[in-house]
This record gives sequence, structure tokens and C-alpha cells, in this order.
Amino acid sequence: MIGSILSILLVLAPYQAPAQQISDAQKKVFLNLLKGLPQKGEFFTDDAIKTAGPYLPVLLALTNKDIEGYDIYPFAALSRGLCDIKEHRQYATAHFGEIRHSGLKLFWAAMLFNEGNPSTEIVHFLKDALKSEAQARLLDEVTGPNFADFKARVIAAPNN
Repeated sequence: MIGSILSILLVLAPYQAPAQQISDAQKKVFLNLLKGLPQKGEFFTDDAIKTAGPYLPVLLALTNKDIEGYDIYPFAALSRGLCDIKEHRQYATAHFGEIRHSGLKLFWAAMLFNEGNPSTEIVHFLKDALKSEAQARLLDEVTGPNFADFKARVIAAPNN
């Protein structure tokens, strides 16, 4: 009985593999998938987001070197679509420390913070980022005209 319950929990628990276990082959499959995902304008379609959902651990495991030479925009656009789904936000929050690409980590931090109830890790990360001129500039680009408000909310956020 206990074995059955544990088996069910393992099947139902999404994305339990940490990002460090992602292979180069999995990254290559994901990068090829990304090229073919349908878009509507500059964003990915709902079907594209649904297709890419299971690859979130791979996306978060990509390093700066992995996507060197690629435009960051499709990765950010896909991240935005994935972040709109509660299950993916929860995964990204739980595995935030495993996000390897510096720009994507900053982007995810801003999105997760804006969704409300950010983890302490995300708050600390953003507070440190705001102390860096280069990272603060990127956050300004990510948040656009709302940067001043975003910055004030990050600074005021508790450090629990």
C-alpha cells in the first residue's frame, strides 16, 4: 500500500529532477524544439507554451555558453509564457538557484517577484542585482516604465 502511494506521488510530482542533471543532449533537443515552436507575432502561442512546459528544467539549466550566439529574446518570450502558468512558476521558484543563464535568471527573478509572494532567495537575488549597475540596467529594460516602482517594491520586500 505504501509503495503504491509513493509510486503515485512520484508520478504526480512534476519536475523533480534538478537542473544539474540535464544533459547536453537534452539541451540540444530543447534548442531544436524552440526553433520550431509556433509564434503569434513576437510571442509563442498557447500550444507552443504547452509543448515547451515539460522542458522547463532544460530551459533553466541552459548556461550562458549554451545559448551563446542565440538571440536571448525567444528564451525570454518562452519564459514569459511559462511563467503565466502556476505550475511552472512553482517549479521555477523551487529551483531558482539552479537557473544557470545570468540573463534568464534575472528575467525569471523579476517575473516571479511580480507574480507575488517571492521566495527569500529571489528577494535577496534582486536586492543584490539592484546594487550592480549592469544588472540594475537589465532590470530596467525588463521592467520598462515600471522600473522605479519595481525597484521600490524590491527594496521594501522583507528579507525573511
